[in-house]
Amino acid sequence: MKPICLNPLYHLRRDLRVLLSLGLFAAALGLAGAARASDGHVYEEDASLSVGEGAGGATYTRRLSHEGHYEVQANFRSFSGDPLSLAFRLSPESSRESVQEFGVSVQELDALMEACRARKSCDQEEFNRDTTRYYREHALQLSQEQAGQTPRLRVDVPRVVERNRARVKPVAAALRRLAAEQGRDTEWMMEAAMALVQSGMVYRQPATWDGGRKILGFYPPPRALERGYGDCDTKSALLAAILQNLSNTQLVGVHVPKHYLLGIARTPRSDQAYIIHRGRPFVLVEAAGPAPRRPGQVSEATHTALVMKQALRVDPMF
Repeated sequence: MKPICLNPLYHLRRDLRVLLSLGLFAAALGLAGAARASDGHVYEEDASLSVGEGAGGATYTRRLSHEGHYEVQANFRSFSGDPLSLAFRLSPESSRESVQEFGVSVQELDALMEACRARKSCDQEEFNRDTTRYYREHALQLSQEQAGQTPRLRVDVPRVVERNRARVKPVAAALRRLAAEQGRDTEWMMEAAMALVQSGMVYRQPATWDGGRKILGFYPPPRALERGYGDCDTKSALLAAILQNLSNTQLVGVHVPKHYLLGIARTPRSDQAYIIHRGRPFVLVEAAGPAPRRPGQVSEATHTALVMKQALRVDPMF
């Protein structure tokens, strides 16, 4: 039986040149010297949290109740400038579960390799298939942006959204209660969800590691709600998961260089930015914030990237 080459997480313990010969997996994680590192931050999951003041004086706080769930309070403004206050409960367990089923664990890949070694028929090709399947099961994809480049791992945002939309139902329920109190319709709820994610939550890059897992600087939706912040792809996934609880409107994720946003299936107005996917228009939504942007309003950088069609990728979420 031929020896099975170790995956890139072991490059601190193996000759890097040997690992580079694997090609497909050598740089996929981009660990570059931090195989068993963590972000160094100790998260106090039983402590109160206040992210601080966001755009327009928005605040986002969280505390652990005696019953063992998080009570979250978000104060922010609608696109019309009206103050909104949203309160909901979040299960700490749902947040932990969302991370445990996502990303890469060194221990899990250890076990994968040992299982392959135990099978006399397992060769390098089979181990590569096992590893690729592991990535897929943990909502990651190998992506090669240009021919000749080493594939790298990226987040499978649609899969993350699908797995976590049920876990963000408390947010959708709170939005429905707020809409009912004010006599508002579904469109208002959807825009309130956008305002919450854009400006009610701080824009901040998540850590590279969380709970001993390599998470590629991305939080699944429940973790983003627990932490109270996220960057463009984290916020886009969260917004998509919330919107899917409010409406059956089809969504797509839209990737441009160094940025991620959403598209909502609807007929665009003349002043709204949109893309055409499979013959259907999708009005674009910037989830990142902190600037409040209504559907169809995109940043100048996004507009330029779309016009130039720079590495545009559309991720259907239906």
